[in-house]
Amino acid sequence: MLDNRLQTFLTLCETCNYTKTAEKLNMTQPAVTQHIQFLEDYYQVELIAEKGRNFTLTEEGKTLQAYVKTLKANSERILPLLQDIKNRVKPLKFGATLTIGEYMVPPILCKIFEEDPETNILMVVENTNILHEMLWEGKIDFALLEGNFDRSQFQFKLISNEEFIGVCSPKNEIAYKANKLEDLLDQNLILREPGSGTRDILEQALYNKNIGVKDFKRKIEIGNMNAIIELCHQNIGITFMYREAAKKELAEGYLKEISIVDFKIDHPFNFVYLKDCPDKSQIEYWYERIINLRNS
Repeated sequence: MLDNRLQTFLTLCETCNYTKTAEKLNMTQPAVTQHIQFLEDYYQVELIAEKGRNFTLTEEGKTLQAYVKTLKANSERILPLLQDIKNRVKPLKFGATLTIGEYMVPPILCKIFEEDPETNILMVVENTNILHEMLWEGKIDFALLEGNFDRSQFQFKLISNEEFIGVCSPKNEIAYKANKLEDLLDQNLILREPGSGTRDILEQALYNKNIGVKDFKRKIEIGNMNAIIELCHQNIGITFMYREAAKKELAEGYLKEISIVDFKIDHPFNFVYLKDCPDKSQIEYWYERIINLRNS
């Protein structure tokens, strides 16, 4: 349960406006000011650098915001955690980005069911941005992420480093020669929606080569990995994905790996959770178990 003055401060950080904060919390504006003044007096620092239209936090204010955000997220986890202990249930609530959720996790879940069929499992497959919010809201215990995330805000452990490759149809002539990245720009590029880990990694890799997705002949956004694979097979365009996601299709010749000169990317799959969470030992137990089951 978060102290109401800290809740006022956190809401003010989100709205950057005293009036909107008062409306959102059903308070008067002077009461909001009093809450902020109390915190400044208590901690003996200035939290707000400028008020009004140019609202900004001081460095101390930014530090307190980060701390309170984590405190709120963890406080919301305490009630369900205690209820689970009371009811003697073994919940496993986690999220995964698309590639991990569709290709890495299913064999692990099968082994968990075999070893402990009474475990209650909830897995959410979403893009990285949505999983971030679900962690903050206490809706999931941890997330398995393939994309980039703010490492200052979360605790994380490495699952593995995975190879990120370009793939195309066996009908596409680029499958049978070495290519420079620039040689691919006359192809249609099929990619995930903004916010997905796979897209973030691709855009960063292209940026490092002074290329953007807009430089390709056409951009096709698809939110379903199976649909992307099928479009590539039909020679509608090319895409980039983890080798893990295309392993079966590459082995069967359904897709071909694109040989690209000076374009080698390895990216980590990470186990991500809130800092200072009250059930840290239980969460880290699941990390160890996932690693062991994946390698068994």
